[in-house]
Amino acid sequence: MSLITHYDAADVAPAFDPETLLKEHLPLIRYHALQLIQRVPNSIEMDDLIDAGVLGLLDSAKRFDASRGIQFKTFIAYRIRGSMIDYLRAFDWFPRSLRDMSGRMGEAILILNQKYGRPAEEQEIASFLDINLGEYRERLTQMCGVSVVYFDDLPKNFGEGDPLNVLGAIAGDPGEMPENQAAMREFTEKLAHAIKQLPLREKVLLTLYYYEELNMKEVAAVLGITESRISQLHSQMVVRLRASLRLDIPGGQ
Repeated sequence: MSLITHYDAADVAPAFDPETLLKEHLPLIRYHALQLIQRVPNSIEMDDLIDAGVLGLLDSAKRFDASRGIQFKTFIAYRIRGSMIDYLRAFDWFPRSLRDMSGRMGEAILILNQKYGRPAEEQEIASFLDINLGEYRERLTQMCGVSVVYFDDLPKNFGEGDPLNVLGAIAGDPGEMPENQAAMREFTEKLAHAIKQLPLREKVLLTLYYYEELNMKEVAAVLGITESRISQLHSQMVVRLRASLRLDIPGGQ
């Protein structure tokens, strides 16, 4: 049975009609579901992601506060994607072995970056991990699911206090906004620095995929390489960013 049927229309703020919301924003929900479904196991159903996105949409309509200076479309986009990611997290489908490998890759990247004073190359990372290049790329392919990690999962602790995430900052108590905004500014600066350290091709990939909103096939056509290779580079890019932000490195926080 669809999750949608379990959400009472009375729970939505009176200013928003659920049917109107769904009619207007279902394409946005499908867009995010299509992006995620490409990078998760076959056991995950597209309809389930859409249902989770619908719940996020209805919840965002209830929470939205125009006085906070956030555009409604921006707000619901975070909530829709965040709901889908929460749904995926509930399955804990990303094996511990791959999580550990992501951490080892990130640690290798940090060590090699410091050693060479530039972004580590694939062959250097593979050699450091004592595997050949083919095996390294195969592991990147297996780790494509790590790219599901969105901004929602990036921020951890900034000094003392509880963990903060982007969705929490957007949807949280307005009274906490000054502290959240300061932490988010700090995180944004760290993320911007991490992006600057990416190799050129991965910067281009990030721009085309996240800013220009091309899909993997279109990015592959622009860069003149295969879609599977784009998937590998995307996984590597995410590992680099998480390593730079010390998200997967033991004792990195």
